[in-house]
Amino acid sequence: MRRKGYNAERSLVRKLRSLGFKAVRIPSSAPSSEPLPDVFATLNDCILAVEVKASNEDRIYFSSSQVRKLFEFLDMFTPYRRKVALLAGKFPYKWVFKLVEEVGDYVVHRNEESNIHLEHIFREI
Repeated sequence: MRRKGYNAERSLVRKLRSLGFKAVRIPSSAPSSEPLPDVFATLNDCILAVEVKASNEDRIYFSSSQVRKLFEFLDMFTPYRRKVALLAGKFPYKWVFKLVEEVGDYVVHRNEESNIHLEHIFREI
């Protein structure tokens, strides 16, 4: 399971870089109280903090504590005008991206469509 998440994070970093973002994966092997996303990326005046999960199941659950860490991380970067908290669910043959604007529990379903597209992130925010 851990390997699947690692591969999804690396795949997302490659995808973001191909779109012009400067992106890195933050290796964190254990849950931490530090507000660190799985992946973060910047482009111009925008910073993305992304929680990434991969599954073969029909849905992926993101807890409010995981989402809270995204916002805490973004709050440290005052120079960026646009701050984006993003949940990324990797299913076989499909990514689902969910822009989140408040702390809460979220579920990403395999059959739902992304509410934001990385290719058009500046037009959608």
